[in-house]
Amino acid sequence: MAGNRPKNQKAETPATDDESTGSLKLILGLTLLIVAVALGLMAWNTHQASQQQELRILQRDALLAGERLNKRADRTIDRLEQELRSGARISGINAEYVGVDELVGLNAAVSSADEDMAGLGAMASDLISSNQRLGLLDDGRFVLVYVPIVGTSVIATVDAGQWIPPIDTGARLVLTGKVSASFGDKSVVPPDRTVIRRGLGISQQGFLNRSASACVGIGRADFGLCMSKPNPLLTMQNGIELSLYVLLLAAPTLAIFGLYGSLSGKSSKGTARSKLQLQSNEKFELASANAGVGFWDVRTSDASAWVNEEAARLLGMNDYGDVPLGHFYNHIYTKHRDLLKDAIDDARPSQPFIATFSTAVSAGESWMEVRGSQNYRNDDDTAVISGVIFDVTESVRAREKQKHAESRLRNAIESFPCPFALWDHNKRLSYWNRAFETSFDLESVLRPGVGYETVMLARSGKVISERTSPDDSGVTLLGLRNGEWVKLVERATPAGGLITFGLDVTNDVRNEDQLTKQKKKLKGLVQELERSEGHNAELARKYNDERAKAERSADSKSAFLANMSHELRTPLNAINGFSEILVNEMYGPLGDRRYGEYAQDILTSGQHLLDMINDILDIAKIEAGKMTIDPKPIDLVDPVDAAVRMIRRKSEDKGIQLSLQAEDALPEVDADHRAVRQMVLNLLSNAIKFTDAGGRIHVAVQQKDNFVRIAVRDTGVGIPKEHLPRLAQPFEQVQETRERNYEGTGLGLALTKSFAEMHGGRFTIASEMGKGTMVSIYLPVSTDIIRSDRNVA
Repeated sequence: MAGNRPKNQKAETPATDDESTGSLKLILGLTLLIVAVALGLMAWNTHQASQQQELRILQRDALLAGERLNKRADRTIDRLEQELRSGARISGINAEYVGVDELVGLNAAVSSADEDMAGLGAMASDLISSNQRLGLLDDGRFVLVYVPIVGTSVIATVDAGQWIPPIDTGARLVLTGKVSASFGDKSVVPPDRTVIRRGLGISQQGFLNRSASACVGIGRADFGLCMSKPNPLLTMQNGIELSLYVLLLAAPTLAIFGLYGSLSGKSSKGTARSKLQLQSNEKFELASANAGVGFWDVRTSDASAWVNEEAARLLGMNDYGDVPLGHFYNHIYTKHRDLLKDAIDDARPSQPFIATFSTAVSAGESWMEVRGSQNYRNDDDTAVISGVIFDVTESVRAREKQKHAESRLRNAIESFPCPFALWDHNKRLSYWNRAFETSFDLESVLRPGVGYETVMLARSGKVISERTSPDDSGVTLLGLRNGEWVKLVERATPAGGLITFGLDVTNDVRNEDQLTKQKKKLKGLVQELERSEGHNAELARKYNDERAKAERSADSKSAFLANMSHELRTPLNAINGFSEILVNEMYGPLGDRRYGEYAQDILTSGQHLLDMINDILDIAKIEAGKMTIDPKPIDLVDPVDAAVRMIRRKSEDKGIQLSLQAEDALPEVDADHRAVRQMVLNLLSNAIKFTDAGGRIHVAVQQKDNFVRIAVRDTGVGIPKEHLPRLAQPFEQVQETRERNYEGTGLGLALTKSFAEMHGGRFTIASEMGKGTMVSIYLPVSTDIIRSDRNVA
């Protein structure tokens, strides 16, 4: 027995070693499993942190996109409100000016026979009933509804692509609601067009294909806004990190199977894990610092907050991470603190807010902007308000400088004692001072966006003389009815607009008149000396006397015509005004209908007499050589169209069809806009007078060689050929026509012929009894155009 103990002992030693080895392998295996799980959790935690950062950036981009969309809607409503307050009709508002594609009234849309337009009106009504202003159509257009205080509501439509801000490559922006529309790089609208829930999240389209999305609400809109980017599970960065963790796991594995450095292996793995997490945090903080954007969270449930290092630096805090909420608020300027508190207290899910404030350290010297919204934490569902903070000091200062500069410029222009106006590239009024408004009595005409020609026509009532400088076409000398003289200068701006400003030159004009009188007086003295030289001088004196008598006679005639004009027009205005009141029965019915017929006869006769007086005065001015015109290169269709529109009502009342046809690309003509309009009005008045109901009047504008012809053709009674040569003479009429019972002076054609000849043109007339008359005016093409054509040839 004793001899066998050592043998037995040797036999038991291997079993003990095997048990010990098995226990060691189990311990090492469990240790390796724990290390692998720890490394996996750490990798997943790093991935989740990176994912959360990506979602926050995506949410920030979505908030910015929604804010820009709301600003575009606000700017459109401001311009609409401005136009409607100025008295503009919906059909007269420039849709491009307010920033949309189409404008229509709500009542017109609802009652429209067009199904699409009626559907648009129904959608707008639903938006108004739900206190919303923005909607989304099936074709990807926005619908904006504006409800003014007084008047019908306005519906505006615009292509969504015009209001959607630019999107980074690889991003996709989806508008979600009853319908969906997407914008961005190779984006596709989901076929089911379901509403994407507002918030942050990752959607899975496969094992490896995923996308990150952030959805926010749009204020007073029936749709939301989602920003999404591809977020695959396996990327190059994830592959590198996974390789790193595999290498970290391989190190202890080799150590365990080599039965060496188990404890040191664990220590090295823990050290590597700490370094990796530290590197991840350093990368996040480095990116935040480089972008100048800080991140923060506020948890109202436990009155705590969290700020990263960049946010702490912007707020002037010495520490970062988890801080008390009161400590967070204490670093905001006292007067701005309540603004941020109210914004955080009123925060709601998917309703972003923006607050601008100064920190307690800077106290108004630097400005920060906070943007955030309410979210929910995934662990305990506690409400968290999170967002970003960045420095906007330069933007705030730039805005203040711009406001101060604009204010100083407006004050300087407003204090300028002479007229000043600014026009945009479409020659629509942008800005004017008080002097421009009062100098030309334009109080009832001026409003932003009014056309240049409209202002010029309204200004003519205040102007009695207008002379363009021969040296500079942009300089005009205006004589006003109050005796003042204004030198008006117009210059183009680099942006394609126009600046108009005037200078008071009344004293200069008066001094020039005095100099002219002195020259005349000196000339008279010289002539007086010449008359004393003999018989020839005596004859010259008598000749001058007779000429002076003739001039005095002409002056007396002019004075008589002027006095007659004033004395006749004054009672005629009263007669016409009171007879018009009687015809319209403004103060109640007249009783017997014959009183109304008599009043209409009085009004018609008074208006006819007033036209006769005006024609007589114009003929007298032409004969005296005092009638002047101001020819400028113009498009001849403009005054012709204006005359047709002015007299169309008269032709419709008589049952006559009036039409206008003009060739395309007509050359400009050197002509006076007012004189051309008057010539066409005279011809159209004659045509209507001598054309029966059911007849036709056709106006044509066409080029004939170096002339542009205006032809007025009617289907009236016609004129015998033997009477045509004398019709263009003053006071000449055809006595034999059956229409001679219509009163008239026979001055219309004479005035038209005189005006045509003053323009360097000619006047022709052709007629046939029972078939109608055609009168033509030939006005020469602008000399600049003829010269350029010759140079080309």
